[in-house]
Amino acid sequence: MSKKFNNENTELIINYTFEGAEWEAALEKTRKKLANEVTVPGFRKGKAPLFEALKHVNPMKIFDKTISDNIEKIYQDHIISQIDEKDILADNFRPKFDVTDLSLDKAVFEFVFPLFPTIKLGDYKHLKTKLETLELTNEEIESQKRNTLENYVVMLDSNEPIKLNDSVNFDFTGFVDGQKFEGGEAENFDLVIGSNQFIPGFEEQMIGLKKDETKDLNLKFPENYHAKNLAGKDVVFKVKINSIKSPNYPEVNDQFLKEIKINPLVNDLESFNEHIKNNALKEKISANSQKYINDAIDEVIEASEVKMSNLIIDETANSYYQGFINQIKKQGISEKDYIEFAKTSKDEILNLYKDEAKKNLTKSYVYGKIVDEEKLHATQEEYDERINSLAQLYGLEANQIKSFLKFEVFEQEKLAEKIFDKLAEINDKESLVKYQEAKKLTAEYENKIQSAIIAQVKEMSKEKEDSSQTKEKKEESKE
Repeated sequence: MSKKFNNENTELIINYTFEGAEWEAALEKTRKKLANEVTVPGFRKGKAPLFEALKHVNPMKIFDKTISDNIEKIYQDHIISQIDEKDILADNFRPKFDVTDLSLDKAVFEFVFPLFPTIKLGDYKHLKTKLETLELTNEEIESQKRNTLENYVVMLDSNEPIKLNDSVNFDFTGFVDGQKFEGGEAENFDLVIGSNQFIPGFEEQMIGLKKDETKDLNLKFPENYHAKNLAGKDVVFKVKINSIKSPNYPEVNDQFLKEIKINPLVNDLESFNEHIKNNALKEKISANSQKYINDAIDEVIEASEVKMSNLIIDETANSYYQGFINQIKKQGISEKDYIEFAKTSKDEILNLYKDEAKKNLTKSYVYGKIVDEEKLHATQEEYDERINSLAQLYGLEANQIKSFLKFEVFEQEKLAEKIFDKLAEINDKESLVKYQEAKKLTAEYENKIQSAIIAQVKEMSKEKEDSSQTKEKKEESKE
């Protein structure tokens, strides 16, 4: 038995030698079991002498089965006991197991455990990253209006040039090095311009075309394109426009707004515009806050040193890969068919996922290190306070709120909120104050909506109760 640390790879290595009478007895048990499973000419199954039966058993199979039959017991009886509290293992990652020496005399088992990464945190108190302005643009306001009215849009045939948000039916054929490629052509394909369904530049170059027009779109596949045989290559798509439909939005006036009932506060143009601005501001706060966290963490990563075991990266990459395979299977594409179509291999795809895994893991560990340094963990008291606040707002019991807002979900939201506040407070306090004021405004508006909804529900319940009582009285008077 030996135990050592590989600090360079941040791994704990424990070796155990399975030998002597115990190893010999395990081998003998396996020999007898396998001998009973083979058919020997001239003998009934399981009745041949042991030495005759073993002539029909691959010796390596004896070793393999002995190992597989005993590995869990070895792990439980001899390996776990070697790990103590000061050995900080990476959470939720399995050890790698190998046999480093194998003979009739012994088997040497090696268990490699990934340790929690070592993190030398870079300076996060003098960041160049700053918060972006919350001033709303006309486009953001108009986009919010379109999103709000989306369910009331009618798509009408158009003879005008293609513009953003139009739905276009078209034929296309792609050519790489002058040759068509699999999956690169279709007829009567429907596409909403601006949905970013195609590679960058495709939809932008369609803008301005009219019905029945054709055009060659000269583009380039992204370097990280999923089909390795196409990644980074120049491509020409020949497109023909079959039809164009443009969104026709309803006329927004007081009468229309009263009919669609967006929420209890919206009943005229003035309140509608307030609703739109509030939603647009709320979305911008969320998007800008997330962008600030991502950019700030990326800046900290540049100045940090993170050492982690390849076992962590490999297991995470395998998880990504399996998720991808499960996704394409739902679309009716097998793993084998995809690999053949993309002219790639499992190893090439895994290597791409390893890069992604390392990047994501590094960000997660640096994020967590800042949380530890600044003591930003969400607390049970904060959770209870949130639950009680929501219960009071909606007029429900605390346990009812807990059933749909679990602590784990709250914890992630609270962590993001705290790390944003802390990094912005340290590095861009003036902007943080503006964000906090804006958050307060949007929260007040949301609370007004909820209060109005609750008031409506109570009023409806009262009317129903009054109606029921009136009906009962009428029936009593008849009697």
